[in-house]
Amino acid sequence: MHIYDYTLRCAIRAYHEQTANNASNSIEPPPPPQHRPERHSLHMSNLISSSGKESDKLTRDVVRGLMRRLDDIRKGRDESRMIHQDRTFQNAVAAFYPKLQAQRYIPTGTVNDLVIAFLKTSQAELAREQQQGQTPQHYDKLNQFVARFAEILIQTLQDTDNMTPELSELLNGFLAPVTKKTQRNHPTANNGHSNARSSPLTSATALERFPMVMTVQALFKVSNEDHRRKLQELQRTCTEGAMLVDLKKCLHHISTNQPFPGRKEDFPSQQAYDNWQRREVQQISELIKTLILIKPSLATEESAGLNGARSSEPNCPFTYIPNFPQSYYRKLMELCIDYDTNVVPDNERAKTSVLSQQSDELLRECWKTWRVSAAYRAIIYLEFMTELYQAQKVDIDDIKDAIRGLDKVIKESDPATWTINDREGWIRTYEALNQTILQELEVQLSNYWRVRPGWVDELVSMLDKIYENPAYREDHPDPLRSFSRLKEALQGAAVGRWRHLESQANNASEDSLTNLLTLSDKLIKEIVGLSKQRFTTAIKGVLDVPGQVMAIYMPFFTLIIENWAFTPEARQAPIEVVFELYQKVLSLKRLYDQRGPRQKTAQFRVESWFLQHVRKWLITTHNATPEWVDNAIKQDAIFNWEGEDEPDNRKAFSSESVYSSSIVDLFSMFNQSVDFIQNLQWPNESQLFRFLTSLAKIFAVALERYTSRIESFIAEEFKTLESAGKDKRESSSFLHKARTLTGTSQPIKEGSVPRDITPELCIMVNNIEAARSRLDRLYQLMDVDEVAERMHELASAMPTVEKLGQANFLYSIRVVKAEDLKALDNNGLSDPYVSLFINRREIARTRTVYKSLNPRWDQSFDVTVSERMANVLAVVYDEDVIGTNEECGQAVFRLSPEVYEDYQIHDLQLPLDPQGKLHIRASLVGEKDDIQFWFVKSFRTLKQAEGDAAALIVEQMGQFMRYSLSRKAIDKLLKREKSFFGSFGRSNKHVEPSLQECEEAIFPLLDYLEKNLQTLNDNLSETNMQVVVLKIWNQVLINFEHVMRPQDNDTPPLDEYEERVLVKWLELLKILFNGGEDGDAVPLEKLENMHYVKLVQTVCSRHSDQFA
Repeated sequence: MHIYDYTLRCAIRAYHEQTANNASNSIEPPPPPQHRPERHSLHMSNLISSSGKESDKLTRDVVRGLMRRLDDIRKGRDESRMIHQDRTFQNAVAAFYPKLQAQRYIPTGTVNDLVIAFLKTSQAELAREQQQGQTPQHYDKLNQFVARFAEILIQTLQDTDNMTPELSELLNGFLAPVTKKTQRNHPTANNGHSNARSSPLTSATALERFPMVMTVQALFKVSNEDHRRKLQELQRTCTEGAMLVDLKKCLHHISTNQPFPGRKEDFPSQQAYDNWQRREVQQISELIKTLILIKPSLATEESAGLNGARSSEPNCPFTYIPNFPQSYYRKLMELCIDYDTNVVPDNERAKTSVLSQQSDELLRECWKTWRVSAAYRAIIYLEFMTELYQAQKVDIDDIKDAIRGLDKVIKESDPATWTINDREGWIRTYEALNQTILQELEVQLSNYWRVRPGWVDELVSMLDKIYENPAYREDHPDPLRSFSRLKEALQGAAVGRWRHLESQANNASEDSLTNLLTLSDKLIKEIVGLSKQRFTTAIKGVLDVPGQVMAIYMPFFTLIIENWAFTPEARQAPIEVVFELYQKVLSLKRLYDQRGPRQKTAQFRVESWFLQHVRKWLITTHNATPEWVDNAIKQDAIFNWEGEDEPDNRKAFSSESVYSSSIVDLFSMFNQSVDFIQNLQWPNESQLFRFLTSLAKIFAVALERYTSRIESFIAEEFKTLESAGKDKRESSSFLHKARTLTGTSQPIKEGSVPRDITPELCIMVNNIEAARSRLDRLYQLMDVDEVAERMHELASAMPTVEKLGQANFLYSIRVVKAEDLKALDNNGLSDPYVSLFINRREIARTRTVYKSLNPRWDQSFDVTVSERMANVLAVVYDEDVIGTNEECGQAVFRLSPEVYEDYQIHDLQLPLDPQGKLHIRASLVGEKDDIQFWFVKSFRTLKQAEGDAAALIVEQMGQFMRYSLSRKAIDKLLKREKSFFGSFGRSNKHVEPSLQECEEAIFPLLDYLEKNLQTLNDNLSETNMQVVVLKIWNQVLINFEHVMRPQDNDTPPLDEYEERVLVKWLELLKILFNGGEDGDAVPLEKLENMHYVKLVQTVCSRHSDQFA
């Protein structure tokens, strides 16, 4: 029961300090700010308990805040407390102020140093005013002064956010307790003893009821009688003088290198011992000074230095300190923990400790008195927590709290300065904790799918503390070697878990594909939970739980997929459901690639499992392309009309957009297809590029069909009719279908005006432009350039296959149109057709376009050539009913695979000899396995269709312009029309018509142009509008040029009056195209181009006054 004896001595000492302070103080302090009630006395240990700690260091904020408060007190401005008006207190503050002021820039020392300095200053002031000796009143005031100074310090620390639990504990020790107030029911004079105080030092009952004394009794389960007897025995020997003797003996032991409190041999180095000795001597010396300051009479008592109280242990030189303080403290902590975990309710324990508040205070009193080091206390507490955790009496938070306590000690005191025994105990405790954590890991990894998120991080953080300890690493150079046992436990658990998941997903009433989907869902859910929540990183960098689990799961899973992929059931499976499975398999593959083992045991052969299904999807999409286009057009308002016979019954189209819905719908389907392929994230790069190339081909086919359908509708717009027996090789181009508008044998009747351009036609043309713009965005979305470059790189890396020589080459030749042909008939026109010759053999002939110098044939021919290079002679003939067909002109072009190896359509503008121009399109029939090839083909298809549409609009309007601006119209204006009787009544006098007469002569043309130009401006896009209007203007200039320069020798040149009419018409048309008086239409610099300038210069050479 020696431990009971020495523990009780410490409790009695605490009681003496408490009652001594109660007997001498009359100030009521504020309640302590911390959650835990503390004793209130000028406890000598408070003056050294935080010495050297970082949390106790002074800061500039604290010094300046304290200076402001003390300055108000010393100058009498602060009268909030009665003690502030005490003259002696003011003098003490004034004497202390310069010492504090010296710290305002570079603070040194600690808060504890400030308290000691103020205590010494106050004692000096009191001694100076009471020269006759130290009286009880002196002692009372000294405690009051120090208590008030501690209050001011607490307020300052709280205001500057520098208060810590350690400082709070330190300063609360100086605060005076609440003094007993005068009893209300007792008069001031009560038998002359109204000011008398009861003395707790003389009350055995008060000592017995002291909380810490009662805690000792309960802890050791001592009966009341034995406990009371022991208290009476110890009360006589446990005095302040005995404490002073113990402190002096500690100093003596240190100086003589005694085992207690420490000797050189206990430390790993001389420097460590010197540091400990200096700190220990300083703390003990301050305790002695504080005892004497509080009770000066101790300095004069002879017994204080000579005689100590008897110890209960033989050969023990101390009153309060046992022979083996660390062993006693260890046993006491064990008893306290056992008592608190089994007896004390949870709500009475500290928030961050297993210990109750009473046990914590008792242990603190004992370690302060027995000089037990902080390192030893933290180590054994962690050791006890580890043992209790193994016994399942505490949880992991208690272990973490113990580790935090040890970390705090390590931060405040370098382990290199600890004693050898403390360092060895530290290593042993870490070894036990390491085994405990590994055992816990093994148990939990057996149920890894249920592990609480964050739990692993908590355990790993504790392992980090252990393995980062250099001393521990010296004894355990490879601490991770024991993790192999965890790996084996994890793998065994994964096998059992796989069997469970597989059995849950295998439903006999469902097909294999459905069961695979279910199994995939379960695997993804579990692995994602492991990777993202439970085990985000490998345990200590060596045990990756998700990776080890997948190393078990994935070989089983891939085997099941492999067996299913090549069954008839898989080939017939719904493609939508197959791709749903594909996405899940791909997710598992990504997880496996991210966290799976480096040596992959599972082969995710996604390409072989799902390639047939992607190809099936591409074929289905290609076959559905015509339906795509037809449905997009069917839903478009501009392509629908109520009556099938009359296009004029078409439903009104109203939209703020310059293009219609069909182009939006079509490219929406294109983008959905691209998204589908890209979202596959196909693992085989080469196959992915071929998928995209197939899509590009699908788009090219769709756009070709779309433009073809637009051509059909535009043909209806111009009221063209196709005859039933036409050559099947003829193009379906809308230009071919509308050729009769520009080159038929049906002349425009006098007084009639051709049909106007409709808004629907403009929208159709805009659709082609919108398709080009959207195709360009699709080109960027698919990274066509990068795909093509990579395909070429991959192709170059493949072994070269020698190509066999090609014997024959198939070309597609399209004769589009001719311009400015030579007039060979008496009517000033020709009836042209084109014949193509190779080696003087005719290989193709177009139909005849009657009465035209600008015919459009738009016919295509397939020509097979056996030579690698062949020259083709194109001859334009004028067909005559009687006699031999005359030649209008000829040109030569070359066919060669070197020129046409891109398989794209080439536009050839061939100058004819002797005059005119022939437009031919030629291409080598074939295709390339190249994504750029199909996009180029699509772009060219759209560009040609857009250009042809603009040309058709011009030709539609040009025929009326040619009629209105002809020589016949000039003769009519000048009244020179030829008739049978005209020669008898013709006047030889020439009268120049006025500008108004010239305008009235072509008023139908001006009105027609104004109305249709407005339609074009309102409905065409800005880009198309600029192109079409300038083409129309150029056609105007061409018409004027043809009138001014007759093509046949029989037609005389214009005379002066005819040229003046022509000039006036040209100016009227220029004003119209320019926008009239506002001039807000086509800019003059566009209208007055080189063609216009040359035409005007021809006339100006003789009639410059017309352009003044």
